[in-house]
Amino acid sequence: FLALRCFPRNCFAAMLAACLALAPPSSGRRAVLANAAALACAPLGSSAIAPSGTLDDEVRAGLGQGGALSANAPVSLRGSGVEVLITDPSYKELDACPKGMFIPPKGGPWQCIEVSATALNQGKREVNAADVFGALFDAEGYSPAATSLDPSQKTPFATLETRLPKGQPVAVKWVSAVQARSPRPFRFAGMKAEYRNAAMAKTYKSFDPCEIDSSACEEDEDQPDNAMALRTGQGFTYKK
Repeated sequence: FLALRCFPRNCFAAMLAACLALAPPSSGRRAVLANAAALACAPLGSSAIAPSGTLDDEVRAGLGQGGALSANAPVSLRGSGVEVLITDPSYKELDACPKGMFIPPKGGPWQCIEVSATALNQGKREVNAADVFGALFDAEGYSPAATSLDPSQKTPFATLETRLPKGQPVAVKWVSAVQARSPRPFRFAGMKAEYRNAAMAKTYKSFDPCEIDSSACEEDEDQPDNAMALRTGQGFTYKK
C-alpha cells in the first residue's frame, strides 16, 4: 500500500485520496466512488454500521471522519446523547412552496416537500423549540435538500417551534426545499433533534407584511415591535 506522511487530522483525507487513485477502472464517477469505498478503503472504516432501525449516537457510528453522515446510516439516531428522537419520517410533495419561505436563488429549480414525523423528548427538560438534523438522500444517493446539498454540512432541516414535553411523543411537520430534478423516492437517514432557544428561533422567521409596513396591518392590529427589536440588537426578545 502507499506510505503517506500527514498530520493526524489530515491522514484520513490523504488515505481516502490514495484509495480513490487505486480504485479499479469503472465507467462513471459513482462507480469509482463505490468501488473505492468497498474495495480499496475497507480498512479505513470504523465498526460495522447497523443495517436498519436505529443507531446509537453515543459511539458516533455512521458518522464519517470527514463529517458527512453515512448513506448507510439508519433512519433514526438513538442514545442518551440524543435530546429529541425523530422517528417515522415520511414526506409528501407540495404543489407550491409556502408563501414567505426562503428559496435559494441558485441550484434550482426547487420544489417543496412536507415532512411528517414523531418527536420524542428524552432530554432533561421540556422545551418549546428544537433543531432537526439528519440527511435526505435521493434515489441515486445524493443529497437534494436546499439546506445540505453538501452532505458534510451539519445544518438543520428546520426548527420545530412547538411544545415538546418530556417523555411524550408529539406529531411534528416541517417543509423542506429540494431539487426538482432529484430522482425519487427520497429516504431519510440519521434523524434527530437538539434543543433550541425558542426566543432565538423567532429571530430567523420572516417578517410578515404588517411588521415591515404598518399600512399593511389589519384595521384593529397594531404593528409589532419585533422589527425594531432586531434593528436595535434586541432580536432575542421577540414577542410571541
